[in-house]
Amino acid sequence: MDEEIPGRLSPYVRRPKRALLPGSPDPVPLRRRIGGFFLFRFLTALPDDLADAVAALLSPFARAARLAGRLVHGPALRGGRTSAASRFALALHGFHWTRWQAETDGPGAMFTARCGAGPGAAGTVTARPPWGRGDPARGSHTAACRLRRVPRLRRTPTRVDLVFTDGSWLALRMGTRADAARLRAALGPERSTVVRGAASSPSPSPSPSPSPSPSSSPSPAFAREHEREREPDIGVRAGRATQ
Repeated sequence: MDEEIPGRLSPYVRRPKRALLPGSPDPVPLRRRIGGFFLFRFLTALPDDLADAVAALLSPFARAARLAGRLVHGPALRGGRTSAASRFALALHGFHWTRWQAETDGPGAMFTARCGAGPGAAGTVTARPPWGRGDPARGSHTAACRLRRVPRLRRTPTRVDLVFTDGSWLALRMGTRADAARLRAALGPERSTVVRGAASSPSPSPSPSPSPSPSSSPSPAFAREHEREREPDIGVRAGRATQ
């Protein structure tokens, strides 16, 4: 059995819509969304639970810190809703929703990876829930992918980016440096998502102009007759000049 490496989806990947989760749950009611506003939570929890009231009051600062971290981290997923990266992220969110009936940022999973068979072949990564090991009914999601080369300013020891066969990619956050190194080693060398332009083909050299063959050159007699036709008689030219 392949080694399972613990990790999680990057917390900077946006959550999918609730309708896309398993069971297609209903959207959050408006009253509940208003009640989740930090000021209402603070006023509601203040008489009974001081710790919850303080946590509600600090939630805007936590959200601001999260936005700042997203700016430093950069994009965590590239691809449309039907891309392989979005389907992979949706599978991880689906594992968490099926277990806890709750949404979260950066759901955890166990990952197994296999390198491609050939030098340029893509490997595979399989994600499974962190629970239910050994259960035959345990869910899983497998996708063909390679390692993506993370830009130098965005690199962290525990970040691992996967680029899929359709060009979409996402970021994972492993638990430790050793876990990230094991996943990278299982998938093989990194590859850039930048498609290099095709090399310019050498311009064809101009074909040498064919040299005139001796048979095509005019004969000396023909050249003299042609020159005699072009120049009028000297007497005629002189007669015109005296008129």
